[in-house]
Amino acid sequence: MRAAGIIVEYNPFHNGHLYQVKKIRHELHPDVLIAVMSGDFTQRGEPAIISKWQRTKMALAAGVDLIIELPYIYAVGRADTFAGGAVALLSHLKVSHLVFGSELGRIAPFLNSIEQVKNHRKLYQDALAAALSQGISYPNAHAAAYQAVISESGSEFVDLRQPNNSLGFHYIQAIHRNKSSMVPVTFKRKEAGHNDAAFDPDASIASASSIRRCLFSGSTLEQLRGKLPETSLSLLIEEKKKGRLVDWETFFPYLKYRILSSSADQLGQIVEAEEGVENRLLKYIGQSETFEQFLSLVKTKRYTWVRIQRLCTHILTHTLKSEAKEAAVQQPAYLRLLGMSATGQHYLSELRKSFAIPLIAKIRQHHPEELTPDLRAAQIYDFLSGRSGETPTETGHPPVRYGS
Repeated sequence: MRAAGIIVEYNPFHNGHLYQVKKIRHELHPDVLIAVMSGDFTQRGEPAIISKWQRTKMALAAGVDLIIELPYIYAVGRADTFAGGAVALLSHLKVSHLVFGSELGRIAPFLNSIEQVKNHRKLYQDALAAALSQGISYPNAHAAAYQAVISESGSEFVDLRQPNNSLGFHYIQAIHRNKSSMVPVTFKRKEAGHNDAAFDPDASIASASSIRRCLFSGSTLEQLRGKLPETSLSLLIEEKKKGRLVDWETFFPYLKYRILSSSADQLGQIVEAEEGVENRLLKYIGQSETFEQFLSLVKTKRYTWVRIQRLCTHILTHTLKSEAKEAAVQQPAYLRLLGMSATGQHYLSELRKSFAIPLIAKIRQHHPEELTPDLRAAQIYDFLSGRSGETPTETGHPPVRYGS
């Protein structure tokens, strides 16, 4: 069976995602479409608006066949960590084509860029180190180093200042690092930008950011009709009635407690706590009434908003550098199955014996140690979002089945 793979967050699943699914089906004709999806926390360091189980239902209803969870350590990591973990999982799943959306929409400039960086590795590394030594954030330092490498060439390259282009670049780099035979394919993103804060009322596609903003602004959910598939909208309506739509403001009191009850040394052991940022956290947490106010006070040129958000997520989930360091030198050790269609189930039954790492359909009481950060993050998310009293709990939750 021919498998196409995508790397997603679906926070929430909207018409832009549906467009991508249909485009992949139409252009590549895969037998099975596999998504590696972030769990309950996302790459930008935010709690997902609804649980991974609800987002899995949205994706399956829209035509995705298999949903595999990207382990927490990779899901809430820098772009290179995020991409590396996701690409490794798709490789284990025998995916032939990795598809991603980009602002550019053409693959050749991405391949030119990868080749140029590969051929000028020392120049790139020196430029990156120089930029970081000046206190520039990693994303901006990476863009500066990349610019230094491509400036002398007349070939066409990709603009890494645009977020989806940048992620796509990291996906292809990860394919090369893994020596994978996966073929990268990119389609141009349709209409709304990745982080657009507002949407056009007359447009059929809105960014996930603008949809989340609408949901927390007091607007009626009817404003979103036509911008999400009906399954997505109905699940959001259901979760909102139960009071389970969450964002950082929902979780902020618990984060505040964690920081106030920690010393600088304790905070310094948390992933992404570097260069004394823990002292800024302690300095400003007491005077902050909201998460947005807190981040506005803490962030600097070096400590970007997104980097601070990720650090705050790791503080909330008590994720230590020792756990992340181990993940950085190893590939994911398991495939966590979140959901499947009948087609996805058939694909797994055909190939699972050939997988080099175990497929986990249900977390047992005695689980592999590598699952600990995922389980801890999920249990904290469930508790803070009001889901902890539900059955089944994270331990023992079966995969979502669709159409079988």
